[in-house]
Amino acid sequence: MDGNDTTGITGNPPPGHDIANDFFGKACRIQPQDGELLVVSRNFRSPGCDLQSFAPPAPGSGDMDVLQLYKDLRPSVTYFKMSGATDGSGKEPAGVDKVWGGSGVAVAKEADDCLVITDDHVPKGVPEQHVKASGMKVAMANGKDYDASVITSDPGHDLALVKVNTGADTDKVCKAAAVTEQPVAVDGTQNVITMGQPYTSHAIYTSTGTLSQVQKRSDINFMIKPLPGEDPDRPILSQYVPIHEGFSGAGVFTKDGKLVSLDDLGTSPFASVSTPVTRSAVDDMIAQRIDKP
Repeated sequence: MDGNDTTGITGNPPPGHDIANDFFGKACRIQPQDGELLVVSRNFRSPGCDLQSFAPPAPGSGDMDVLQLYKDLRPSVTYFKMSGATDGSGKEPAGVDKVWGGSGVAVAKEADDCLVITDDHVPKGVPEQHVKASGMKVAMANGKDYDASVITSDPGHDLALVKVNTGADTDKVCKAAAVTEQPVAVDGTQNVITMGQPYTSHAIYTSTGTLSQVQKRSDINFMIKPLPGEDPDRPILSQYVPIHEGFSGAGVFTKDGKLVSLDDLGTSPFASVSTPVTRSAVDDMIAQRIDKP
């Protein structure tokens, strides 16, 4: 991606791969080769740079083709670079500069803009940060940063729609993902893939697993407190998919490449929860935008 120092790394990633960085933004010494992807390790102490080889599935097996999905979906994957300052309501005084990140998915293309869906707490920052956001950049698949702004916020479902000012690059960098028409029917067997930016890595990691069950947000209140204004009865999907801080807003896709949910938070080194989305929900957010064209 743009601005990374790759001095000292071994090998060069094949075409279509991002430069591999660890979770702190330093280029990994070993870069992905053909058939390899950066993955989120189930070892919570890993600093990143974990690579996994993926082979095409056997014909007729029905297994998920991870490499093909990466190739098809990567152009829709974005990540956020947020900045702001403490508001003085926490332990730190007001005015301390902070940076944070998150992930997102392109869901619609306009003349000069790309519309990206993410978790509402990505642009706002979680309450524990006690920050007021002042700057937002979104990195598209070409590695370039673009100015962006929130045009729809749905705190109840922890969703936000963001307009990315891609200008003359829009046709080249904005590939809208296909969004499922119906809520996914979870029976514990659906294979899924997610791609997001671990916090401050400025690199895209892949994680795979299965959807487990549909729950209410209140079912996990004992683990993680709800956000201000969050609907305790909103549905969430439990998934045996490891994610890392910064995956908030990353798209969760089925093996046919349909977006079914957005990563919300990790619940263990092996599992996480996500917010279900549908095409009609995305269209409703677009209709509710505060910057009506």
